[in-house]
Amino acid sequence: MQKANEKKLWETSPFGDAAHAGSHFPENVRIADCSLRDGEQQAGIVFTRKDKVDIARALDRLGVYEIEAGTPASSEEDRQAIEDIAAAGLKSKVSALARGRRDDIDLVARCGAWAARLSMPISAIQRANKLKLTDDQYIRLALDNANYTKERGLACIFSPYDTTRSELPLLRRLLSEFNREGTVDRVRIVDTTGCATPQIIAFLVREMAQVTQIPLEIHCHDDFGLAVANTIAGVQQGAEYISVTMNGIGERSGNASLEEAALALRVLYGVDCGVDLSQIVEVSRLVEERSGIALQAHKAVVGRGAFAHESGMVVAGLLKDPFTAESYVPELVGQSREVVLGKKSGVTSVEAKLKELNIELPTEAMAAILNDIKREAVRTKRPIGEAKLREFAMKAGARAS
Repeated sequence: MQKANEKKLWETSPFGDAAHAGSHFPENVRIADCSLRDGEQQAGIVFTRKDKVDIARALDRLGVYEIEAGTPASSEEDRQAIEDIAAAGLKSKVSALARGRRDDIDLVARCGAWAARLSMPISAIQRANKLKLTDDQYIRLALDNANYTKERGLACIFSPYDTTRSELPLLRRLLSEFNREGTVDRVRIVDTTGCATPQIIAFLVREMAQVTQIPLEIHCHDDFGLAVANTIAGVQQGAEYISVTMNGIGERSGNASLEEAALALRVLYGVDCGVDLSQIVEVSRLVEERSGIALQAHKAVVGRGAFAHESGMVVAGLLKDPFTAESYVPELVGQSREVVLGKKSGVTSVEAKLKELNIELPTEAMAAILNDIKREAVRTKRPIGEAKLREFAMKAGARAS
């Protein structure tokens, strides 16, 4: 997976290649980021016009293939933001969401977007409560909207909303009609309520690939914490696009996280999504700031504590070889490693932190400092900072002298 002349950046399970036998990864996997559309649909998030443009520029620098910039029909602010993003000269392609209506498609075209993402609910429960269409009526409307999208000069990405709860015969019919008409450029598999498993996503991709050669995209929600696993399961069976959000923001429990999916595909499967992983944290912090949604300290990849180590046994190994405690180096994603002093620390951690501060003390002083650290950590329920460590070191030095 890693070129021999590259600096060693990760160390993973030796069973990987054998265990992944039977996977059918596509030649290229592209990221279609929807932080500015589905991400903003998370309750409480409001992106201003400037926020959207700034985040779009950051995603473009990151190297994402496509930015789903919003829903023009939702507000004048969104329309203006999409227009600004489409006119910004980005390398990333710009798409926008449209309901199954011609006036929505017109709005996307007027914004200057490259593609319209046609969102039409396909599951029985969605159609009964929203569209109230029969199977035949649904297919006719889908084809009409796809044809109209192409007439307006747009690429057409069709989202059969709630795909993972759809009826397979209808889905097959829809894909067959798309094949015949030739007006759909991509189909997005949408796990609307986050109820799919990796096995279901893999099954759907295989089934759909038997009916059509239209490229497939995976869009998963995280209601069961499976969004990234589901996304990867789709890619393993040949899906070429992943619909993700930075920091995993999105409706309810959020969407598949861009940083987790891109890193896992690169490191664990050897699949490059074309993004600069070293910029991941920078973009994550921007989205965190503008969305107002604070990250968990231990959030995978981008959390501030993702590379923080306190346990004495762990640190002892880490200082000899980082791969005893980490699968990949923090620099890969723009992070840095930190040894934290607290209740679980050992003498090795104390020695390492004192060395960072250029403080030299005899070995016999370390036990006293460690005892002070543990007592203070229990009392405050907080890690020990630099100032307190210096204080303990001075005290231990005085005792030693």
